[in-house]
Amino acid sequence: MVMLVRVWEEPAERRGAEPDRVLVGGRVLRLERSPAGGAPFEPPLDEHLVAGPGETSRALLSCADVIVRDGGEPALHRAAFPGCLIVAVNMQGGCLLVARGWSARLVPVLGERCGEEDASAYASAIHAWMVAGLPLDAITRLTAVRGNAVAQVRVRDPAVQAAPGARAVRTELRRAVP
Repeated sequence: MVMLVRVWEEPAERRGAEPDRVLVGGRVLRLERSPAGGAPFEPPLDEHLVAGPGETSRALLSCADVIVRDGGEPALHRAAFPGCLIVAVNMQGGCLLVARGWSARLVPVLGERCGEEDASAYASAIHAWMVAGLPLDAITRLTAVRGNAVAQVRVRDPAVQAAPGARAVRTELRRAVP
């Protein structure tokens, strides 16, 4: 299944228990997947398509910005769909994320498995983080909050490769869509 995900930075006074949230780098990002009723009035920081593990349509996978898989080699999935910015692969002891010039292993803090919804939420948060121009090497933990359920992962073995001639990275979130 392919879903549209919208991401907002959430101010403290607006935090409730309804939508999914990912805490990253001291910020709270609110994620809403389609179909979403009653969308907020403010424009999102980021909008992107996420293709879940069961998606087999090459056309839809080619359009996806984030691809989530249950197993396999993330770099091969990225190579098969070069338009995709992030690939998340669920593994026995966590999740592997591969993005353009960056990769990391997400290891659950409490030793549990990184589920499909968690991997999708983390990948969406990283997507929003990247398109905002924020530094990926600043990310050490990600926390997904879904209702009363909380899942936290440590970022292990990050590999960041700076692109030649890369511009300076902004330190505040900016809107990726008008």
